[in-house]
Amino acid sequence: MKRLVISAFLIMVALFQFGCAGGGMSRAAVDGDLPAVKEFARKGQDVNAIDKWGWTPLLWAVYYGNFPVTEWLLANGADPNVKTTETYGNYLPGTTPLILAAAYGRTDAVKALLAKNADQSVVDRRGKKAIDYAEEYQFDKIVALLKHHK
Repeated sequence: MKRLVISAFLIMVALFQFGCAGGGMSRAAVDGDLPAVKEFARKGQDVNAIDKWGWTPLLWAVYYGNFPVTEWLLANGADPNVKTTETYGNYLPGTTPLILAAAYGRTDAVKALLAKNADQSVVDRRGKKAIDYAEEYQFDKIVALLKHHK
């Protein structure tokens, strides 16, 4: 019974947090639920829709390390240069998927974003580029990718 109550509470929190408007695909991206992301897209939800937190599904997928979702979104029209419009945690408005991928050491995401022409020159509100985060956190493979990608 206790598990059921806890599960119900967590579901209610998630539903409240992500809401109905624009949250469906974002929630699915957070969860790494690729079939749900595809279904939201099939039903007409924009892969570049900005949710009430100022983030798109691509930004969430990269942030949470859900690479299959990241890859699918990029292959289906997600903008690799979209910027956050609101602060979330440590991330201020203006953060891009490439900055997130570099800051978290997500090599596969960095490769996929660069393949879709993610702009390495974007500077966030802290004055840092993706390569600055990769260097700071010593993600050497990502530093090399960013230095050698043109």
